Amino acid sequence: MASTDSENLITQINSNVFFKEFTFRKNDFKALDANSELEFADNVVWLDRIFFVYQIKEKENNTSDQVKWFKNKVLNKAVKQVKSTLQYIHTYPEITIENERGHSLNILKAKEYLNPRKIIIYNTEDNFPDQYRHQKFYDSKDVGLIHLFHAEDYYWICKFLFTPAEIEEYLNFREELFLFDKQASNLLPEQYFLGHFFETLEANHFNPSYINNVKEFTANEGDFDISLIIENFSKNIKLVNHQTEYYPIIQEIAKLNRSELSAFKRSFTLAVENSEKIDMTLPYRMYISATDCAFIFIPLHSSKCQHWKTALYNLTMAHKYDSICQKCIGVIIFRDPDAKEYFELYWQFADSEWEYDEILEKEIKNNFPFRKSKIEQIDNRYKKK
Repeated sequence: MASTDSENLITQINSNVFFKEFTFRKNDFKALDANSELEFADNVVWLDRIFFVYQIKEKENNTSDQVKWFKNKVLNKAVKQVKSTLQYIHTYPEITIENERGHSLNILKAKEYLNPRKIIIYNTEDNFPDQYRHQKFYDSKDVGLIHLFHAEDYYWICKFLFTPAEIEEYLNFREELFLFDKQASNLLPEQYFLGHFFETLEANHFNPSYINNVKEFTANEGDFDISLIIENFSKNIKLVNHQTEYYPIIQEIAKLNRSELSAFKRSFTLAVENSEKIDMTLPYRMYISATDCAFIFIPLHSSKCQHWKTALYNLTMAHKYDSICQKCIGVIIFRDPDAKEYFELYWQFADSEWEYDEILEKEIKNNFPFRKSKIEQIDNRYKKK
């Protein structure tokens, strides 16, 4: 079945925000009897513990009664489709669908994560009544709250929030504010909810002035846009065992919020800029407590590039040990000795429980190989002080 304009738009938005590796659109799969095909969902986002299921509805041009269409296609048909998708999760032993990179994955590995976000996005004409456009949720006794978004509102949410971690945070906040006062919530435009979110995560009050935060908001996406770094993975990473081997690395990067991404981009850029310095430059590093993942960025002079593998492993494992964490991602950066205008990048992902190591403990203590570093804690990353 051909995709609608709205489905293509949402796929494009989700691919930009959640990355193509974690966005799925080609979602037909074989029924248990193998004689028919079923649709898992119009769109799916699956990124570790972030699991969003989408149904997308676009008003037909020959439909004159928009309210009737909304009730029939959105509140009735789309809701039933969401319920069917969740039923498939608990019925089928395996559902393999293809992401926007063309890689096939078993989406049922996501079913271990509690409370998947159910989202219906719809598109209407400009004169759609506010009474219905402001309806934030369909409250189902079977599957709980289902988010309702006009396509235009969803577009601006993703435009402002930009990162998967922030959008998940917004959806959590949206549910909390709705449950605080359902009646009042359905009288307010989406812009109010977004403005309230920019002001505070406290979902126990309303303040009309918060809506002004949307007008005053400045994204500054250049500070934390790492799309070029992500594209480098899909184009240039040296795969060893399978085509999705790099997914755990960008999965951890995708979990970062904007202040953490800013620190990531800043450290990555410094490692690139200082890689060819004659004097040895200490690695740049950071640790994210929310995901228990550390990052280390290692500049290496091209004259020593033959030692990149040893340096990457030793420094990544030392940083993991020093940070006392479960996961650590290391990247080593050096100029190609035969073509200095080009850079070589190699990555490592370590994921294991931290254990005391007497030898490593002494090595780090006697020859500490790192600079002091920390990520500044920001109370509200959406408002300028």
